[in-house]
Amino acid sequence: MRALNSLTQNLIESLTQLLQKPGEDALQTLEVCAPVLIEQLQQILVRAVDRRDIDAQLRGALGEWLRQHPQPEAAQQALLEALHKQDLISAKANKVLA
Repeated sequence: MRALNSLTQNLIESLTQLLQKPGEDALQTLEVCAPVLIEQLQQILVRAVDRRDIDAQLRGALGEWLRQHPQPEAAQQALLEALHKQDLISAKANKVLA
């Protein structure tokens, strides 16, 4: 699953390009770009979401919904497998919801 916005993608690409060609030019470029890079990194930090938190929230909501709307075992397993295949929940969700 890819959850990077364009700011994060651009920052990663820019830093990667700079770090792949170490030398005086790269150092000068980093020195000039540092304020912008720092600002972008701070924005990413503020917007960042811990995937483990999302996984726990999703499992909790899914578990609650399945308690309120019981489904056949096969349907529950198919749903969990589909969510896991799409990398939306971890494999341990099957155990937690079972």
